[in-house]
Amino acid sequence: MTTLSVRVQPGARQNCLIATPEGWKIQVAAPPVDGAANEALCAFLAREVLHLPTRAVTVRSGAGGRRKLLSIDATAGEVEAALQSWAAAHP
Repeated sequence: MTTLSVRVQPGARQNCLIATPEGWKIQVAAPPVDGAANEALCAFLAREVLHLPTRAVTVRSGAGGRRKLLSIDATAGEVEAALQSWAAAHP
C-alpha cells in the first residue's frame, strides 16, 4: 500500500496528469458535485495511469478539497514509475 499526495483540478476539459515542482497535479473532467470528481480521479489514476482495477485507488483524506491523500494498492516504486511514464508519454 502506497500513499500519494496530489492536487486535483475538477471540471477540466480532459483528464490529465501533470508533474509540478510542488508534486503531482491531476485534472479531471468531472465536476466537483456529489463526489463525481473523486470517483473520476480514482478511475483515471487506476485504469489509465497505473493499469490497476479502479478499487486499487481510494481517497484517504481530503475528499472535499483540492489537496488529497490517496491510498494505492501498489508499491511506491511501481506508482512512481507509472506516473513518470504517463507524464513523459503525454506532454
